[in-house]
Amino acid sequence: MKSSNGILRPARRALGEVVGLYWESGLGDEVPALSWFLLSSLVPLALGLTALATIVLGDYARAQEVATRVTEVLPKDVHDQIVDLILRTRRNSPLLIAGSIAGMLWTCSGAVGVLARCLVRLLGLRGAGIVLGKLRNLGVAGVLTTLIVLMVLVASVGTGLAHKLGLNSTLVAVAVPLLSIVVMMLVCAGVYWLLADRSVHGRSTIAGGAVAGLILLVTPTIAGYYLRWTAGHTPVELFLMLAGVLITCYLASMGLLLGVGVTARVELGHPLGSAGEADRDSG
Repeated sequence: MKSSNGILRPARRALGEVVGLYWESGLGDEVPALSWFLLSSLVPLALGLTALATIVLGDYARAQEVATRVTEVLPKDVHDQIVDLILRTRRNSPLLIAGSIAGMLWTCSGAVGVLARCLVRLLGLRGAGIVLGKLRNLGVAGVLTTLIVLMVLVASVGTGLAHKLGLNSTLVAVAVPLLSIVVMMLVCAGVYWLLADRSVHGRSTIAGGAVAGLILLVTPTIAGYYLRWTAGHTPVELFLMLAGVLITCYLASMGLLLGVGVTARVELGHPLGSAGEADRDSG
């Protein structure tokens, strides 16, 4: 009996950690809100990123490459219209470019705001205020979107350079994903550190960034397999593709919020939720 209790105790403790981290902490309740912001920002994000690429590069072919990469999650018809629109935007009106970038930053700042609110609540920090908080969120959104453009461009250039130099394809196939994981982890960790007003330890944000980064990198793969499996197998393909977009946003939201929870858990040094309250009471 004692041995069975000894085996079950770590499992119960781990289950309590998960329940406290995601559900009792309130993070699970924030997933729909963050999913909505991510979903509503898809089109402005695609437009804004590609507009930013056209300004930086002044090259329609490269801008189209960026547009193709950042809108792959969308259904094909919507994707093609966005690419065509943004390539015509540069020729037709600089105001549309400015509007695309402004819409991208505004919608993305809403998603950043959800993460900031959760971090402030879990860590017991003082909020930045309405005006300063919004400006900070806009700044973080701007840095992130610019970084995404640079990452897409670097990946494109790096892939082409690898082919020209005749590098081992297996080595490139292994190195690129590993580098992507490291970069994504560091980006998420940096976002959590900024949103927590730089008042948390590096190990906390790295732990949270590792969880969020891994989930964010796995999510498009899962969505891709889903879309590939459903494509051509049903007359309601468009609706299933839209469901794939929704699933992608939901999983990405879960990953980002789990990263927030892990950051708070490591920083506070005790479980979140009722398990954490029990530990504090017993201490």
